[in-house]
Formats: sequence, C-alpha cells, structure tokens
Amino acid sequence: MTSTRAPQVAVKRHRTAARARGIAMVVVGAVIDLCAVINVPGAADFPASAGDEIRVTSFGTIMVLLGIACWLTVLWRDRHPMLVLAAGGFLAIIGVSYLLLLVGTVAAVRLHPRRTRLIGILVSATVVLFAVREALTHWGGAWGWYFGSQSTEQDVPGAIVTPLVVAVLSLAATAGVVFGSRIKRGADESRRRADMQQQRAEELSDQLVRQAERDRIARDMHDSLAHRLSIVSLHAGALAATARDGEAGEIARTVHEQTHAALQDMRGMIGDLRSGPGESSPSTMRAIGPLLADVRRSGVPVTAYVVIEAPERVSAQFDSAVHRIVQEALTNAIKHARGAVIDVFVQVEPHDGARIRVVNPLLPVAPATVPGGGNGLVGIRERTEMLGGTAWIGPHGSEFIVDVTLPWQERV
Repeated sequence: MTSTRAPQVAVKRHRTAARARGIAMVVVGAVIDLCAVINVPGAADFPASAGDEIRVTSFGTIMVLLGIACWLTVLWRDRHPMLVLAAGGFLAIIGVSYLLLLVGTVAAVRLHPRRTRLIGILVSATVVLFAVREALTHWGGAWGWYFGSQSTEQDVPGAIVTPLVVAVLSLAATAGVVFGSRIKRGADESRRRADMQQQRAEELSDQLVRQAERDRIARDMHDSLAHRLSIVSLHAGALAATARDGEAGEIARTVHEQTHAALQDMRGMIGDLRSGPGESSPSTMRAIGPLLADVRRSGVPVTAYVVIEAPERVSAQFDSAVHRIVQEALTNAIKHARGAVIDVFVQVEPHDGARIRVVNPLLPVAPATVPGGGNGLVGIRERTEMLGGTAWIGPHGSEFIVDVTLPWQERV
C-alpha cells in the first residue's frame, strides 16, 4: 500500500508546485507588462510637468486586459507551449513586451527540442526588432520617465541604449535557461538509465540466487527422496514377483507402479528446478486419463467426466496447470475421504476455457492415512491466480468441493 501511494503523492506535489509556479509567473509577468504598456503610443498621456502622474487611456486599458489574458496561457505551458509562444509573439508585435515570448520559448523548446534552431531564429529576430523599434521610434517613449528625466524624447542616451542592452541580456538569459534545462534533462536521462541497469543487475542477481537455491533443492531431492523412492520401488517389485496371486500381489504391484510413477514425477520436478521456471513442463492434460486410471487401480472409486478439446493449441503453462490442479485435488480427496467415491469433472474448450470440479463427501471420522504438508490447496489457488482464473475451495453441505475456472490461453 505504501509503495503505491508514494509515487502518487510525489506526482501530486509536482503538479501543485508547477501550478504555483505558473500562477506566480502570471502575476509577475502581468505586473511587468502593466508597466510596459505605457511604452505603446496612445496607451498613456504623459503630463507636461514633472509633478503630474501618467494617465492610462482607454486604449491602454484594453492593452492591459489583453496582456493579462495572454499571460494566463502560462498555466498551460507544459501541454500547449505553442499557445504561450503565440501569445508572447502577439504582445511583442503590439509593442507591450517580449517577456512572455521568452517564457513560451523555453516551454516550446523543452517539448519540441528538434525545433530549437527554428524557434531560436524567429524569437531572436522578433526581440531584436522590438528593441530597435523602441530605441529609434516613439514606441519606447516612456524610457525617459523610467530614468527620471520626465522626457519622452528619444535623444536621451538611456532610451536608445537600454532597449538594446536589455534585449541582448534577455536572449542570453533565455539561451542559458534552455541549455541548462537540456543539460539537466540529459543528466536525468543518464540517471534513469543507470537506475534501470542497476535494477536489471539486481534482478539478474536474484535470479542467480534463486537458481542456486533450486539447484540445491534438486540435489537434495535427488540424493535423499529419490533414493528412498528407488529403494521402495525395488522392494515393491521384489514383493510383487514373490506374491504373484491374491490381494497381496495386487497391492504389491500397485505400490510398485505408483512408486515408479512417483520417481518419474520426481525426475520431472528435479528437471524443472534445474532448468528454471517456464523452460519445461512435464505435466500435460493428456496425462489426466492415466492419472485417473492409476487412482482407480489403487482402489479408490472415481466417477469422471473428462472432455478436452484442442489440447495442442493451449499454452504450456495452461496445459501444466490443468493437470496439476486435477492431481492436487485428487490427492486432497484421497487423503481426507479415503474409500469414498470421488467425482471428477474436467471440461476444456477454446471458447470457455477450463472448468475443473472435484467433489468428495465429508466423512466425520476419517483420519488421513497419507501425511501431507497442507500445501496442495494453496498450490491450486496460486496456479489459478497466476492464470487469471477463479477458485472456490471448501465444504458445502456434506461435500468438499474444489471448483476452478481458468480462461483459455492460446499457444504463442
């Protein structure tokens, strides 16, 4: 739960910070352009004496409202930077300022790095022309008032030099921000790749550790359990050869066959452990019939309905899961309802998937004669969840039911 909430909290904080920065830029930019509007001819009436105040005309008020509306586009600078760039170009053309144009340039270059050269040439030309116009025409008539001379004439040295200097410094600062952002983005990308490589290395290390553990388990199984089963199979074969007739002979042959089958399963599982998951799958739906026959030969009454269509089309994982689920459900029924009739229903179809239902009666006094670790039903649930199916396991009335549904998985 914590691991999933942490990225969401980080994303919300990032969005909140970006929104706050956008609002701050709108306020600051609108205030700056409010002061710059009086540079536009006709936007303000300059007083004749120094003690009077500048009066903004109706045309100037309209320019102020247009400037505020254009600055509101900054709130969408991440998704629609070209909108900010167009609004900034509009303010520059009508003579307010080119500050919004520079903000849109940074946003547009971040989203469209391949257009950096084209955007840079157009923006630089616009800013230079804006500065030249302010320096040589009446479009910069308020610069004298900013420098305290109370003059609107362009022969004031500061009114001629300042627009050009400000333009050069503004373009240099914008270029610095663009290249700094690009360097930061490259560093972030390198860090992300390094994190991915480290994650892959950790995953590979985990796989090696798990493979070593599987090899150890396979080695222990081969050296201990497989050895004991081999001895049991050997003695059961000798007993079957000695007691040829009668019930004892039949039991000895069943023990010999089941022990031999257990050895084969053991070798298959050892091969799975040593080869890794998903590389081999000795279990198959085609083995369900022999599995039921072995259970019947051991003396357990079984009624079965098995219909399997297109087994050659299913994936290996689906094929193995169906067999293992039937096997585990039968093992559970035999342990807890020995001697009772077990009902088995298996239907596999391409359009419906697999339906497995194993039912045995609940016996009040029926101690299990076969020891178990209690992991069979857990394994059924795990296999079912892995394939996206559903499993209902438990008592219902006087019966214990294992009911599993698996979606069809086509072989790739």
